[in-house]
Amino acid sequence: MEIPNIQNILGQSSASQSSSSSTSKTDEAIAGLNDTYNNFLLLLTKQLQNQDPLDPMDTAQFTQQLVGFSQVEQQIASNKSLEKLIALQSSTNAFGAVSFIGNEVAVDSSHISLKNGKAKFEYQIDRTASSAALTVINERGQVVLVQEANKGIGTYKVEWNGKDAFGNQLPDGSYRVAVSYSDAQGQVYAAPITSFGVVDSTEIKDGEVKLFVGSVGFPIDKVLKVTKPAASASNAT
Repeated sequence: MEIPNIQNILGQSSASQSSSSSTSKTDEAIAGLNDTYNNFLLLLTKQLQNQDPLDPMDTAQFTQQLVGFSQVEQQIASNKSLEKLIALQSSTNAFGAVSFIGNEVAVDSSHISLKNGKAKFEYQIDRTASSAALTVINERGQVVLVQEANKGIGTYKVEWNGKDAFGNQLPDGSYRVAVSYSDAQGQVYAAPITSFGVVDSTEIKDGEVKLFVGSVGFPIDKVLKVTKPAASASNAT
């Protein structure tokens, strides 16, 4: 007589557990395992009661199935401990991110924050260009400014005044910068962009810590440099 197989029994609930694994609900997984284990014992008891004396159940196979349940239970418990460590690390990162508030960050990002009609970024040209263009795009994906960019090799800082191609002052918010250039052979390149801004607040969501410059949130792992803003003249002694 064949003993109920743990893999077949767990397979009935694997779909629901895998769908919840993305949210790491180990408590639900443990509850599901308990239900599955109870069903296993119920089936096993029925088989023991009705087994053929001439063909008894294999105790080695029975033991193997119980060991399988134990291994699954240990794995779920390990996942739960890992969740706690991740949550603790996220909280630690969130507290650490508070120290960024009030400081200027350089971020590896083409997104810029227009605050009080000003935004600061830089782009890098890696090879001599025959033509180069700088484009600013708003949150709706509309091009608001196109102008000629520097064509020589180097890093160029830009302090944008928030005005569009017609000289109109644009509202504060999130914008994206793109600098493209081509060489003498017509090969087109995209220049890396570094965004600058003073951090106003931090946020932790889904385990990710973000630093906000105005309305623009930057992942903390994209930060390249942190500096204290220069003291204003009014604060000078």
